[in-house]
Amino acid sequence: TEQEKFTAVIEEIKQLHEEKRPVLVGTISIEKSELLSRYLTRAGIKHHVLNAKNHEKEAEIVAMAGQPGQVTISTNMAGRGTDIKLGGNIEMLVKASTEGVEDEAQRESVEQNIRAIVEEHHEEVHKAGGLYVIGTERHESRRVDNQLRGRSGRQGDPGNSRFFLSLEDDLIRIFASDRIGAMKQKRGLKGGRAS
Repeated sequence: TEQEKFTAVIEEIKQLHEEKRPVLVGTISIEKSELLSRYLTRAGIKHHVLNAKNHEKEAEIVAMAGQPGQVTISTNMAGRGTDIKLGGNIEMLVKASTEGVEDEAQRESVEQNIRAIVEEHHEEVHKAGGLYVIGTERHESRRVDNQLRGRSGRQGDPGNSRFFLSLEDDLIRIFASDRIGAMKQKRGLKGGRAS
């Protein structure tokens, strides 16, 4: 069921969060991203949501998405055109941290500190296994799924991706409901099974 799928996703995120791996969770709708956000909040996992409702914070959220233990939920991340850098995006973090700072020496000092922190975080995330991408549903377009999956393991960095599906997902209900129903009966599948 969809509920069991989200329970499995939350358990996976909990484990990865404890390992200090950054996690990018892709959803196909704002409603699903907000539902997942509520589940994560109940589980006590701090996270950021990137969707059309908060696009003004997009650069800041993407800049932090590769930091250790960061959890980012994104609706249709595939089309955004911004790389998630392990440890954090130095340029975006410097820009956000020095906004309104006029003194050049102070700006350089802030930039040096951020560079040192990001390099340390990069090593930590690299050792933990890199960015972990989770898809909560298959998109109608395989290209979009492949772009989401391609967010991890970029430019020689380590990373993984995993998609979680439910027999109640729209794509499966629309295109394979007859076959899935017959398969469930034939094999005697019960709730909570992973295969």
